[in-house]
Amino acid sequence: MNLKDNLLNTQTWIRLVLILLFWIPRCISIWIVNAVAAAQFLFVLITGRKSDYINNFSLMLGSYLLQIVDYQTFVTDQAPFPLSEFPDDNRKVSSENTGFID
Repeated sequence: MNLKDNLLNTQTWIRLVLILLFWIPRCISIWIVNAVAAAQFLFVLITGRKSDYINNFSLMLGSYLLQIVDYQTFVTDQAPFPLSEFPDDNRKVSSENTGFID
């Protein structure tokens, strides 16, 4: 393809629109990550252990952010949720308090 064909490729321009649209949920998600980190810190501070619920939510949020970033940086051509399936993360969460000072 030559430059003119590349510039007139509608798929590329549609992708630009989607990249810009997914900028909004990515920015919102970063704020949510900060809130989740604060909530998990407070939970550990109060109870002495991690919250499995917060861990599971963090895995889902991280998977979604990765899905967005992969699309925006052309790592994948599959558009993020809601234009595709929500990402399924196979990582397992451990409620053990490894890495913390006892």
